[in-house]
Amino acid sequence: MLEPLVFVISGILKAWHLAVAAVPGVSVSAAWTASVILLLITVRMALLPFSYRQLSMGRKTVNLRPQFAAIRAKYSRSVDPNAPKYQRWAMQELREKHGISFWAGLVPPLVQIPVFIGLFRMLRRMANAGAHGSDQVAEGVGFLSGAEVREFASATFSGVPLPAYPAMPEAQFAELGTTFAAVISVCAPLIFAAATFTGINMAISINRLRRTLDHGSRFMRGTYKYLVGATFFAVAFPLFFGFLGPAPLAIIVYWVCNNLWTMSQNAIITIIVERRHPLTPEFRALRDRTRDARRDDRAKRARDRREARASRWRAVAGTIRNPSRRADLWDAHRTMLAEREAAAKAVRDAQLQKRAKVLQVRQLARLLRADSQGDLPSLGGTTHVNEAWRRSPADDAAGIGDKGQFVGKLGQIGVHMAHARQERQRENATARRLKKLRRPRY
Repeated sequence: MLEPLVFVISGILKAWHLAVAAVPGVSVSAAWTASVILLLITVRMALLPFSYRQLSMGRKTVNLRPQFAAIRAKYSRSVDPNAPKYQRWAMQELREKHGISFWAGLVPPLVQIPVFIGLFRMLRRMANAGAHGSDQVAEGVGFLSGAEVREFASATFSGVPLPAYPAMPEAQFAELGTTFAAVISVCAPLIFAAATFTGINMAISINRLRRTLDHGSRFMRGTYKYLVGATFFAVAFPLFFGFLGPAPLAIIVYWVCNNLWTMSQNAIITIIVERRHPLTPEFRALRDRTRDARRDDRAKRARDRREARASRWRAVAGTIRNPSRRADLWDAHRTMLAEREAAAKAVRDAQLQKRAKVLQVRQLARLLRADSQGDLPSLGGTTHVNEAWRRSPADDAAGIGDKGQFVGKLGQIGVHMAHARQERQRENATARRLKKLRRPRY
């Protein structure tokens, strides 16, 4: 699947090698090392606009978060049956007005990840091809011929062959004409540098996400915690794979250059975005409100847990001091927990009931508008188009006005409705029967 990318990247590497090798006085090793670095710079420069666009789109979306919240709050309380549709239109119109596209945020990772994998795969294939010596290389990689791959395998960096790695057996060190001490003296500083650049890059990303975190979103809070936890593994991966895995020196050099570029690019683009698209006061106010609300909620939950723990320990201590009061103490503890759970359930039920009322009114409005061409009749009395009325529980018990289609409940009031179309059909059927009865017989 990534083989076409290997051909494209190997073609770029070959072009750079031909250009660098044509410079007088440049050795074969220096030409291949410079070609790898120039290849990395070429690929990252080509992906630079996508990275900047991704971060700028993210900052614009963050600054529009208060407007999105206002739109959601407005249409969540609306009883218009088309409110969800209007909400999507309003949010889409706001995105288009500020030049924000959903697909623009997906393009950068979809382009960058395959390119990075293809680049890493090509370098690893070239380095592994010469792991037993450059004389063993017979086949090419992409547009690179077997002779060029042999040249790459015979190239060195600071006197160490590019295919060598610290975990290589002693026999392979001898085949490459080097030693473990020479390899580790060159690879160790590069591995630590790659891990350091990765840690700094992750710290920049975490700080940027922390400043724009949506504290009211459980998904975003989880993403932030995951990113903080993944920092350790991101830093440990170069150390673990560099010292214990089959990471050739060519890959380690690539890691150092790539991580240094990523760290510098992330820092520079972050500074540019901060200057061109600073956080708005509206977003800062919304962020502070949601953060304070989240902190208050967590403090309340912690206080409830402390109170429950204290109540449990009081019951345990009272039982030890006076075993005869054991039932009363534990009944009081369970009563306290039940009251707290009932209060929390009442709050949740009130929120659900409020949302259910809005949905029921929307459904009622949709049904009532079926024959009224968009004009919502009043529920306080009858209309010419729809006959709608309110049934009380007393009417239900007495069986008064039991006709029409049951729509739903608004609080304790049952709402029924009789469509004018159905009424006209019944009237027309009755008129036809009467006409037949009155028709004279000869």
